Amino acid sequence: MKRTESKKNLKFILYCYEAMSGIKINYKKSEVFTVGIEISDHQQIAEFFGCKMGKWPMTYLGMPMSVNKITKAQLNFVVDKDKRRLGTWKCDTLSSGGKALLLNSCLSSIPMYTMGVYLLYDGNHQALDSVRKKFFWQGTNKKRRYHMVKWETLIRPKDFGGVGVLDTRIMNTCLLVKWIDRLEKRDDSLCIQLLCKKYLGDKSIL
Repeated sequence: MKRTESKKNLKFILYCYEAMSGIKINYKKSEVFTVGIEISDHQQIAEFFGCKMGKWPMTYLGMPMSVNKITKAQLNFVVDKDKRRLGTWKCDTLSSGGKALLLNSCLSSIPMYTMGVYLLYDGNHQALDSVRKKFFWQGTNKKRRYHMVKWETLIRPKDFGGVGVLDTRIMNTCLLVKWIDRLEKRDDSLCIQLLCKKYLGDKSIL
């Protein structure tokens, strides 16, 4: 009985949203995701709203989301993005300096958004390194070329004798540590307020 009332209340809220915003919700193209209920109940809710039954993991704002831990295979989409970007380039005549610039400005920045939310697995980082070092040494040419120095030398800062290619492992850690700083300072963003009220209360994250 309580679940039926909740469904009706939610449907009423959606009707009010349509009336106030002038935006029509396409229920046939929408999906319903549920947590902690039986499949039969999930199906009843989907039929009530006239939507499809959504399955975890879902993609939201370009990233996988799930009630379970995201796997390495699901996070490997950042590597696929790098490979697709490489497929559009014709830059075999670029110098090493030009390739290093493209590495940091494009290939290394593609996973940045995801690394600000998820801690990538070491396998994901290895796959990203493989794509980037192949591009640096052989460009988009399929002919294999020797790697003259180790990858650890390329990702070393220029002041220490390296090329300055971004180390995604360190950047991933730094981006996630920013969340600790934001949670400790309690900034005014809605996301931080929600996390603090749900998990921290009045306590410090430290």
